[in-house]
Amino acid sequence: MIIYNHRYDKNIKRLEEIYDNRFSHIYHIVPFYDGDLPNVIPVYESSYYFSGYISQAYTHLKGKGYTHFFVVADDMIIHPVLNENNLIEKMGLAEDECYIDYLLKLQELTYPWRQTEAMKYKVKQKGVEAAQFLPTVEEAQKQFDKYGIPYSAIPFRPLIDIHCKYIFKYLRNYKRRHLDYPLVGGYADILLLTADIMEKFTLYCGAFAATRLFVEFAIPTALVLSTDKLKFTSDTPWESGVMWRPHYETFARQYGYNLSELMKNYPAKKLFLHPIKLSKWS
Repeated sequence: MIIYNHRYDKNIKRLEEIYDNRFSHIYHIVPFYDGDLPNVIPVYESSYYFSGYISQAYTHLKGKGYTHFFVVADDMIIHPVLNENNLIEKMGLAEDECYIDYLLKLQELTYPWRQTEAMKYKVKQKGVEAAQFLPTVEEAQKQFDKYGIPYSAIPFRPLIDIHCKYIFKYLRNYKRRHLDYPLVGGYADILLLTADIMEKFTLYCGAFAATRLFVEFAIPTALVLSTDKLKFTSDTPWESGVMWRPHYETFARQYGYNLSELMKNYPAKKLFLHPIKLSKWS
């Protein structure tokens, strides 16, 4: 499942060329798509809440006999050695294990942006009957305990440590340091999901999208609540390929923004590279 944050139809053909000899069932999850390609699934949601993309797309894919769902971003390139026959083995996973790159414990972060996003969230909202479809707070806390994820109040320390001119930007949110619902952050752009968790996982993803929970909380939290068998890149032989500015621009210049060069000389240990904006690569 290739997730498009925005509708960019030109990427469909290019991603097919990259992956069609490695994966025999490719689905492009594209917001507001109105074309006629049979393996493109239109979704209707804000890119800030693309957990809802997965929920909507799954209604088209359930019952087709798939054992696993590999979810990647459209601006991500996975290691060229990986294919549908060796993916689980080469990732160092068991058949019944799920994968996400990493989790972020909000109580341990040193900058207050992510925490304030979480503190604003309320699971019970007017016009949305999503709370009844999520685990109770107590059930969610028990599941968090299995992974050693805290759900205590967000500490003041990150707010105190930042430059004083930003304090007032975040201060009003610190009135709700006890989260309304247990949340964990993480990297939401690459997932390996087993079929047995999909009903729960997509239900929770949809509930979080409907209540406007930012996707980098929605997907990690939904995944933690859905499985006892979650692994991370640190559990595998691979390294994360997350790049931040200006590093990814320096990286792209090393390859002359040429995709063929990248695929021929792909970094050996990187499970994936993200972002790789195909519109900028020849």
